[in-house]
Amino acid sequence: MSDDLKQEIKRLRAEIERHNVLYYELSNPCISDYEYDQLVRRLKELETRLGEEERSESPLEKVGSDLSPGAETITHRQRMYSLDNVYSAAELEEWVEKLRLEMEALPDLCAELKIDGFSINLFYEGGTLQYATTRGDGITGEVVTTNVRVLSAIPHNMKYLPAAEIRGEIYIPVQEFLALNEQRQANEEKTFANPRNAAAGSIKLKDSRLVKERHLTAIFYALGYCAELPVATQSGLLKWLHEQGFPTSPHYAVCHSYKEIQAFCDLWESQRYSLPFEIDGIVVKVDELSLQKRLGYTAKSPKWAIAYKFKPEEKETRLLEVQYQVGRTGAVTPVAILEPVYISGTTVSRATLHNEDEIRRLDLHLGDTVRLVKSGEIIPKILEALPEKRPADAAPVGFPTSCPACNSPLEKDEEGAIRYCPNAQCPAQLQRRIEHFASRDAMDITGLGESLIARLLERQMIRGIADIYKLDYERLAELDRFGKKSAANLRVAIEDSKGRNVDRVLFALGIRFVGSITARNLAQYFGDIDSLLKAGLEELSHVREVGSKIAVAIKAYLSLPENLALISELRSLGVNFSYKSEKSSDALDGKTFLLTGTLANYSRKDMESLIQSHGGKLVSGVGPALDYLVVGEKPGSKLDKARKTTTVKIISEAELLALLNPQ
Repeated sequence: MSDDLKQEIKRLRAEIERHNVLYYELSNPCISDYEYDQLVRRLKELETRLGEEERSESPLEKVGSDLSPGAETITHRQRMYSLDNVYSAAELEEWVEKLRLEMEALPDLCAELKIDGFSINLFYEGGTLQYATTRGDGITGEVVTTNVRVLSAIPHNMKYLPAAEIRGEIYIPVQEFLALNEQRQANEEKTFANPRNAAAGSIKLKDSRLVKERHLTAIFYALGYCAELPVATQSGLLKWLHEQGFPTSPHYAVCHSYKEIQAFCDLWESQRYSLPFEIDGIVVKVDELSLQKRLGYTAKSPKWAIAYKFKPEEKETRLLEVQYQVGRTGAVTPVAILEPVYISGTTVSRATLHNEDEIRRLDLHLGDTVRLVKSGEIIPKILEALPEKRPADAAPVGFPTSCPACNSPLEKDEEGAIRYCPNAQCPAQLQRRIEHFASRDAMDITGLGESLIARLLERQMIRGIADIYKLDYERLAELDRFGKKSAANLRVAIEDSKGRNVDRVLFALGIRFVGSITARNLAQYFGDIDSLLKAGLEELSHVREVGSKIAVAIKAYLSLPENLALISELRSLGVNFSYKSEKSSDALDGKTFLLTGTLANYSRKDMESLIQSHGGKLVSGVGPALDYLVVGEKPGSKLDKARKTTTVKIISEAELLALLNPQ
């Protein structure tokens, strides 16, 4: 082999390893699945020329790992393999023909939709869910039981009593994904690249309440370990899982020829955008489970299954102009306005360009022909401009130096990636800020939505946030399509909002980088707005999840006279600026707890709420931060782990209740 080819193998291996970390561990890929798979195909082609020992060092011989450093893990009772992929009808037909020759006759094949989600493994014993783990490295999975239990799609119990691993995909529905990204963009948080990354990032969150808010769901299609096999075929397994209460896809077919398989693939490649979830291909499996066992596995994949991957659709269109949107915190985001083009199931006429660096990277000129793809088949993304098709007089796209809404000079954030308008009275920011202030997770003012806010601003019935609490309800009742009853309901909602806890108010104010969790931590630490106003950077950094960047943003916000005036005015209008503890007692103050097993008198969620209401805190795993492990029936591996420590106290449900009511 030439030195050039050896260098290419070395480069490809390093690049694939990097993308594996981004995809599996960080849920933050920087290339599409198709681009990644092309790197894998090229490396596979080159490595056929290497010896067996040299190939053993290849990333292609390893299953990607999603394990987080220091996370609690459990070894799968049966290994979780990855599927081999093919990308064309010819390759799929070749796989089917190879199978026919090996088996001397083509066995029945089960064709299923390939859900583009996050693999999950559920272990049941005695009909009760014992634990849930991620795929991990295929051998060992990361424990995510607490988060999985809050998903309504996951049965806590099943009729089948023998021990069994149930496997499938956790995913976020397309519409929920779009809403989540819209909310994150409004909060100036990083958006998810696609639904799969949103699901992967969500299932490992430390706060189960946030997991529940992400509206994750699941589809199941496989068994891992099973003490007593309940069915004989894959198609029978799908029916059985459905009967046991697991969500399954009704879209599958038992095929008897390659022609039938290809027809199924063609059908769903054309109809994939009609589904409420993302699919990125079709999985074809030998239907009879005994034949699956006979065919066996390679080092990382089953020989009895293959994934036929759809290619992402790409289109060329023309860049008409670039518009600049101003968010509620003043961040200015460029948006490409495109000649409308139909791609991946919808007509696209806009694509976010993220920031000034992205415009520079693409070297965009007005009138450019650009190559467009939907990232994860959802978000329109410009891959590149085509200079060879550029008009001779095309002007390069620049970034404005002043705000497109109020003409104030733009400033750059500390990292230099985002330009923002510093003018708190900027009209473009005002609409977004009021929408955020009234939103469900903030002041939760039911009825004060985007369209009404726009009408109130247009008629100058409000000029800022404080004016919400000075509304003329008689004048409001005279608005078209509103009326006295709507005005009265809005009045009640606005009055109710005055009593919200100060954490809701802090989040509602829209301080940069301060989300709902950080706002709650600030409220619990300082107790009221006056103590927060006096805090310096060092004291702010003592608050959980407040780093130097967030501390600087908080101090900057609370140093501006117009923001202090707003806080003072809201307080004078009756808005609460103190933290009202929801604790029933201080019995568990300073103590940390973790639950394992099934409790006799409380659901897990109710017991966790009870602990928190008495001042206790919850942790996600056995470690130095844990004080008490509360053990119910059929505990998981946490108990074994706790027994190996000298610091964790193992107590029963009754002993925990005794801590709450000492005699």
